[in-house]
Amino acid sequence: MSVGWSRISYSIRACFPFVIILVALASLLWSTVAGVVNRWFKYDEAYSHGFLLLGVSILLVARSARRHSVTLGFYPIWLVPFAFALAAYSLGEIMRVQALSELTIVPLILGAAAILLGWNQVKQFIIPVGILFLAVPFWDYLSWTLQIMTVEVNRLLLGLFDINFRVEGIFVHLIDIGIFEVANGCSGLRYLLVGQLLALIYGELNLKRVTSRLWLYLVAVGLGLVANWIRVFVIIYVGHESNMQSNLINEHDDFGWMVFAVTLIPLFIVGRLLEKKESNGEIEANNKSLTPSPVLASSSSGNPSIAVAAIGALLFLTWIALPAAPESREVGAFKHDAVLVSEELWLPLFSRSLAGWTPIVERPDRLLERSYVSREGLSPAGDPNETLLVGLYSYDAQWAGHELVHYNNRLYSSSGFVVQDVFDITSIEGVPMSGMTIKRLGSEDFIHLAFAYYVEGSWENNELEAKLAQLPGILNRRTDASLLVVALQCVDCNAQERLATLSPKIHLRAEEYLDQLYLQKD
Repeated sequence: MSVGWSRISYSIRACFPFVIILVALASLLWSTVAGVVNRWFKYDEAYSHGFLLLGVSILLVARSARRHSVTLGFYPIWLVPFAFALAAYSLGEIMRVQALSELTIVPLILGAAAILLGWNQVKQFIIPVGILFLAVPFWDYLSWTLQIMTVEVNRLLLGLFDINFRVEGIFVHLIDIGIFEVANGCSGLRYLLVGQLLALIYGELNLKRVTSRLWLYLVAVGLGLVANWIRVFVIIYVGHESNMQSNLINEHDDFGWMVFAVTLIPLFIVGRLLEKKESNGEIEANNKSLTPSPVLASSSSGNPSIAVAAIGALLFLTWIALPAAPESREVGAFKHDAVLVSEELWLPLFSRSLAGWTPIVERPDRLLERSYVSREGLSPAGDPNETLLVGLYSYDAQWAGHELVHYNNRLYSSSGFVVQDVFDITSIEGVPMSGMTIKRLGSEDFIHLAFAYYVEGSWENNELEAKLAQLPGILNRRTDASLLVVALQCVDCNAQERLATLSPKIHLRAEEYLDQLYLQKD
């Protein structure tokens, strides 16, 4: 009984410094961690496994701690990488690049542990803690690359069949049938993350060699990509054969997981073969083993209380150096006081939507949504031939969860609209605007859009460039980011030509207005 109580008492004393450090880290990283956890609550996204993964990480950490004797100390050499991780976090917060801030969460946890444990002990916790990387939303930045890869693979596969198609960017046009958008959700990111997770957990529990774990990981990555390529190809092929009438086109999530589940069979077969290979001693003798040595605890190097104090001091200095987050405002608290179209030619309407559609932009600091009908060109019955919507959505400053380019900010809801065409429009200044035609599902309502992003004084025509525009923006005094959308519905007109005529003038007026607004604020 006394031995059991001694072990419990020792465990509590060993955990206490880690609890203090984790609480201090959570206080500093609170806004970043909260943004990550909010993504875990979105069960239709790629990170809905976050809570499950956190639980698995805790269990694996407890398993490693139980298997090895842990001795606390102070290893000051690890203060250097910990300080670099804090600097990277600070840079991400100052530049308002959420992905950079998110990337530092796991290194900061491991860095703090290394200061208390040293390398010989902390290396046993790299995988148990490191798998949390797979629940951090910075992986979103792979989506575009994965989308392009999926499109190119399907271009090759479709070319093997008698299918008349055309590829433009991430859109696959089935001529005279319809169009498929290989959107963010079709990138295969979910399968890639889950595949990596399963490989890392399997390797932690069953494999001992570095090369065995690496081979299993690479196989998981490859199978995750292949599963998504097969899923997208089958959906497009079925859409072609069914003339877009198959239920699989709109209900393809379950089908995707079924395909991914099938690809797990060869993954676990490979894992089992690697286990047998290790047990038979077929791994090269010079391949370094991950099996822990009987005595893993490093000799204590100083007082752990000093380590806690040093970590706390670095966290406090970082907290002092970080800028305060701008004050959050309610949606619509400020309206853009701007007229971006000629009201001599366009009659304002008492509506903030176009055929029930508006862009989805969460919590902008300032917004303008105004619809118009052409004063000219009315039909004999008095019905408008052209209806226009101008939307301007602005953030005075961006920070985690309060960004122009964000997963929740979308031009349209995929549950209500489908893309029919994409095109480009050139503004008066020569800056391109992106164009898109969307169709309401179950109707013949077409809406033609022109849009562009204005980030800290720079116009961009896609989300990736708009996000990257924040980096050079640190060299000027501006912190604003805006989305300009011009939407048109017309009868018996060439919508792209009309947008090419209307949008550049609205684009120029919006730039003049935003420059005046935000340069005066500065």
